[in-house]
Amino acid sequence: MYAVLTQPISILEGVGPALAKRLQQRQVITLGDLLLHLPKSYHDDRQSLSIAQLQTGVSARVHGKVLNKQQRGFGQKQSLHLQLVDDAGDLLTLTFFNAAYMMRDQRLTEGRKITVRGVPEHWQGRWQMSHPEWQVIERFQAGFSPVYGSLAGMSGLRISGFIAKAMQQLQGCSPLDSVLDRTLLQALTTIHTPEHDLDMSMIARAHQRLKVEEWLVYLHALQLQRADIVQPASIYHNGAIVQQLLQQLPFQLTAAQAAVWQDITKDLAKGERMHRLLQGDVGAGKTVIAALAAAMVIADGAQAALMAPTEVLATQHHVTLQGLFAPLGIEVALLTGSTGIKARRQLLENLADGRLSLLIGTHALLTEDVRFHHLALAMVDEQHRFGVQQRWFLTEKGASVHLLAMTATPIPRSLAMAIYGDMDLSLMQGLPPGRKPIETRVLAQEKFPELLAGMQRLLAQDGRIYWIVPRIDDDEAGISVGQRAELLQQQLPEERVLALHGRMKPKEKHQVLSDFASGQARVLVSTTVVEVGVNVPEARLIVIEQAEQYGLAQLHQLRGRVGRSSEQGYCLLVAGSELSTTAMQRLQKMRDCHDGLELAEMDLQLRGAGDAIGVRQSGEAGFRLLDPALDGALIRSYDLATLNRLSPKQKMELTAISTFWRPTMMHE
Repeated sequence: MYAVLTQPISILEGVGPALAKRLQQRQVITLGDLLLHLPKSYHDDRQSLSIAQLQTGVSARVHGKVLNKQQRGFGQKQSLHLQLVDDAGDLLTLTFFNAAYMMRDQRLTEGRKITVRGVPEHWQGRWQMSHPEWQVIERFQAGFSPVYGSLAGMSGLRISGFIAKAMQQLQGCSPLDSVLDRTLLQALTTIHTPEHDLDMSMIARAHQRLKVEEWLVYLHALQLQRADIVQPASIYHNGAIVQQLLQQLPFQLTAAQAAVWQDITKDLAKGERMHRLLQGDVGAGKTVIAALAAAMVIADGAQAALMAPTEVLATQHHVTLQGLFAPLGIEVALLTGSTGIKARRQLLENLADGRLSLLIGTHALLTEDVRFHHLALAMVDEQHRFGVQQRWFLTEKGASVHLLAMTATPIPRSLAMAIYGDMDLSLMQGLPPGRKPIETRVLAQEKFPELLAGMQRLLAQDGRIYWIVPRIDDDEAGISVGQRAELLQQQLPEERVLALHGRMKPKEKHQVLSDFASGQARVLVSTTVVEVGVNVPEARLIVIEQAEQYGLAQLHQLRGRVGRSSEQGYCLLVAGSELSTTAMQRLQKMRDCHDGLELAEMDLQLRGAGDAIGVRQSGEAGFRLLDPALDGALIRSYDLATLNRLSPKQKMELTAISTFWRPTMMHE
């Protein structure tokens, strides 16, 4: 079965080279990757409604006949308007914008019977739907249908067609001998092709089954990695460069920084490879610790490297470290996918012969042509964005390389010890001198006019503003990045409002963030792509829309984008119209608490193992489905002792299926 799951996505009918490339950019490379794009919800299509039964704003399924078809506008921005008539003779207008291609679709000719699902609106005495999902009636099957989020620019409906083809491939494979094979097939079948009478408890169990398998594969990879951990390594002492660096700092190390630095000093001096995870709260000063660690090995003639998950974060590290090391006469170089050919060639030459001591970069550091003269220290920032294998790749650029991994993502200690069990853990809490706790408030949507006035006052003081929305696409419930940016631009006509999301090309993202940081634009609407690594000291307000959709740890990360100077920072949590008691409790905790680890523990207690299908936060340790903020109980239930009780045959199966779970590496 795993031979089918690891087949390239291009074997599916309708997936040509261009589409395959787009999907690969979204880390959908195999059929297995596609099948892990799980439904976000399910529609009950056991019965359709007549047009007379429609309710404003309530999604519904309607069958009807195309009465007439009209085209309006010109060029590619033509809109298509269909009138649908049901058996009772009532009319429903369907509107499709930018849909010139649909005029030629023979399935939408007059007299053809189709079925549509969308959100109806009643306007000027008529029912209408904008951009409903549709199909010819012959292809419709009553029952529960999965609802998928869009992917690589394709609608959820189109994605569902490819997933159905992938499931056919999977269900047509040879008899399954392995227990893992059978249970995995059953779980995927339950999730993607639910039976007529949908049982949500079965769906939840199928999700749990997939998460357990992913966790066991991860633990197995962790166990195999442990064999390489205890190795002798060179000893490094607190050299003259370290003292010079400490003396030129414009501040003294905080107590938390000093304690962590003592841990690292001991690690580098004991003659064994360091494998340490530094978990520092947002703004706690991890970069200074990284600089000191690099200075210690550089003082003895060795080299250090720092890898970050995005070009934006790598560039910011380069600027910061360059400022620290330039007075000491030490060059700091930057290597990313955007580095020019000539500059890259010279950089690699300097690296290979030892003239370059400190290199900052993205996953571009992992390519085969990057060769160090004597790499002694590998540092991985926001290392939860890299899988368990990628975490170690950089250390393979040298012999017995010390590893310092860093993250600002707060994870409860019990979970951190399970997830990063191959590493020693250092915690760093508290704000650097001069920083103020960020004033946090919970705001109802009805208060938007007052919020807008507050934004204008802050902009008059030359402050910058982040506005976070939870989605990119217009076809999902709630407002999208583009829509919110357009609305704010109308409400703040004197300002330049920019939009940012993860599907933009690296150069586009870099330009947007550069314009925001320089003040050429002072309002930035974004998804959580700004969650880590974006440092704009002038940013004083962050508005987080539909804040209840995020975990406390992620809200804390987002809040950390402001308050990065001596000026007071503000965080406004805009709540949805219908909040559960638990959701309100969580937002109130966020308002009252500023300690990331304490918030992570609270989140674990309040949300438990999670109860929502399709709820997903930023993946920790490269997980595809597992979320430590939601799945703490599962993580604690299946530990290394559980793995050790498996038979050799079961462990071989885990090795075989690791190609299916292939830990993700987050790209820019």
